[in-house]
Amino acid sequence: MDVFEAINKRRSIRRFKPDPIPDEHIAKLLESARKAPSGTNSQPWRFIVIKDDETKKELQRAANNQRHVGSPPVVIACCADMKSFAEFPERIDELIEAGALPKNSRKFFVPSLKKRMNATPKSSLQIAAAGNVAIAITNMMLQATELGLGTCWVRWFDNNKVNEILEIPDHVEVQALLAIGVPDEAPNPRPRLKLDEITYYEKYGNKL
Repeated sequence: MDVFEAINKRRSIRRFKPDPIPDEHIAKLLESARKAPSGTNSQPWRFIVIKDDETKKELQRAANNQRHVGSPPVVIACCADMKSFAEFPERIDELIEAGALPKNSRKFFVPSLKKRMNATPKSSLQIAAAGNVAIAITNMMLQATELGLGTCWVRWFDNNKVNEILEIPDHVEVQALLAIGVPDEAPNPRPRLKLDEITYYEKYGNKL
């Protein structure tokens, strides 16, 4: 299965078979997430793999009793560690060592970025964190499709209750619960806007 086929086959699955997911599949999903790109290589994502049935039932209650949170064999809580943004000098060093940035980047880029980061409101960092974690989640969803697994990205839940259940520290924010399992349904493709309804050229509103 190539990437475009996985994109076309991916569905939000809400009915799962009870079949367990092999640990090697879970590891491959997490590795797919780990390889995702992120701004300044900040890598704010953190993942909690949940298999315990009672914990999943508690999460289901915290997620407004959505059945597909409690029923799959695995739920991954996808989180953002807000402290990761304070570690960008180390990340810059890693990018320099990898050859992704020139060696003088630390001298010129880091002070400028540090000044900008100090002036950035927390809400903007939260938006950046959410975007970075979203890319990692998408990687997992597409990899799951290639493995014959179904997923459902869940964002409708009580943050405080989920934080309590999973003992989330204050500097970490849960971005989504990702339900994962063998699909027990085959939903039809969902309607999407036509390409010419969402695409412009050179400037917003310009059509070919």
